[in-house]
Amino acid sequence: MLFVQEMTKVPVPRVYALYSNPQIGKNYIVMEHIARETLAKLWASLTGAEKESIVAKLHSYNTTRSYTSCHHQVTMSIDKQTLLDEIFWTQHTEAMINSPFITEAALNKAMAWKYTHDSQPHYKADFYCQCLPHIFCGHKLMFTHDDCQHKNIMIQSDPQRMTANNRTLEIVILDWEKSGWYPSYWEYCLAVCALCWDDDWGLWIEKMLDLFISEVSWLQILRLELWS
Repeated sequence: MLFVQEMTKVPVPRVYALYSNPQIGKNYIVMEHIARETLAKLWASLTGAEKESIVAKLHSYNTTRSYTSCHHQVTMSIDKQTLLDEIFWTQHTEAMINSPFITEAALNKAMAWKYTHDSQPHYKADFYCQCLPHIFCGHKLMFTHDDCQHKNIMIQSDPQRMTANNRTLEIVILDWEKSGWYPSYWEYCLAVCALCWDDDWGLWIEKMLDLFISEVSWLQILRLELWS
């Protein structure tokens, strides 16, 4: 969140302190408490105009993803270490599966190798090695939240900017622990993969993020098989 706070205009909780307890091997963050409702809880009660306003803000924040990625040519987590998305999780660090990758081709191979790492037949991994380079290719790297769901967006009305027919809704985006630099399709695809379809949120995603229709089908398959 410190990176997002310093490098973008995306609203995030303010971080007050970071510290570690080496005796138990845990790290801690002291941050601002956001006393608001989640967008997931409020979404169904919002008017069309309010949804448009929120989505427009989220779209404007999406433009910062390119800005924060202009000097990065490696797929990696926010701390420049192993990838934290569940697709790449292994009990112990496996360089071929979850280390930073300098090419999109290497990232594709990592997803195929994760399949065999999970004791699945190597024939299907070989099939992925054949197919993925034709689907996941030519994408630039972009800074990615990695969990763009409306449950991770907090909403609050600004009473000083309310009118008789309208209210201004302020947002704060949470849960940046898996963020990093991923191919440009990643944010949209994960947002679609996470949909429960219990409201119309999924119909608004295309107004926030660039569409990657072909990629989302393949990544959905991979997540179902590789998610750990």
